[in-house]
Amino acid sequence: MTLEETKKLLMMIEAAFPNFKVENPKETANTWHWLLTEYPANVILGSFQIYVKTNKTGFAPSVSQLINGVHEPTQIERQTEGEAWALVKKAMSDSNYHAEDRFNELPEAVQRAVGSPSMLRQWAQTDSDEVNTVVMSNFQRTYRAILNKQEYNDKVPEEISQLVKGLSEKVAGRIEVKE
Repeated sequence: MTLEETKKLLMMIEAAFPNFKVENPKETANTWHWLLTEYPANVILGSFQIYVKTNKTGFAPSVSQLINGVHEPTQIERQTEGEAWALVKKAMSDSNYHAEDRFNELPEAVQRAVGSPSMLRQWAQTDSDEVNTVVMSNFQRTYRAILNKQEYNDKVPEEISQLVKGLSEKVAGRIEVKE
């Protein structure tokens, strides 16, 4: 978004939410622009439109609520923990001989939570009571963590992500491993 588009967005928010008043217009516009600069204006405006139509609080959106609105459609497309587990159970039913094929048919996040085709095969050979309790619980916890990490990573600007990666590599290069 450009600074001008950000100013227009803030005016639209003021128009839609009469109790929202910008106290320092220049500083507010600069801050919002800095936070929204990587997003196309039409995407943020779409998020704002959805927010206005679906929000029941009567309060104006924050920057983070508009950014979350941008990423919400991809989160809706993801399987719930129960849906993901159902896919795993179905894949397990044919994993004694075709684990790799069944594993490759799973969505990426589900694959990451399972780990490997050999794990799918191992689960297929495990007692059903253990699969339906311990394995299911561990899978769902892992799957939830993967989705949370993916959701967070989706929201981190590429520039910040690269900066953090560079710093991590720099720090890792300074650490000596002593045996």
